[in-house]
Amino acid sequence: MAKNIRKTLRFSEEEFDKIQLELDKSNISFSDFARSAILRKKIKLPIEKELIYQISKIGNNLNQIARAVNGKEKISVLTELVEIEKALRELKNGS
Repeated sequence: MAKNIRKTLRFSEEEFDKIQLELDKSNISFSDFARSAILRKKIKLPIEKELIYQISKIGNNLNQIARAVNGKEKISVLTELVEIEKALRELKNGS
């Protein structure tokens, strides 16, 4: 497979020293090492605004449940728990 795309990376001295140690251990080229590390690594994306909003709603529900438990409103507590379960399922299913 032809590799015709070139990218440049910059490292601090400390970063490159760590990389060099790994290269010395593995006995492979920097290009092979970097390619392997980059293609193998799963990127963590920033949390989306909608997810933050949904988590905030769940937090509000938990606060309402705590108040209800302290106020002995058992039916209300069960209703809120069902709503939280639904919200968590929606988050899990991506809707």
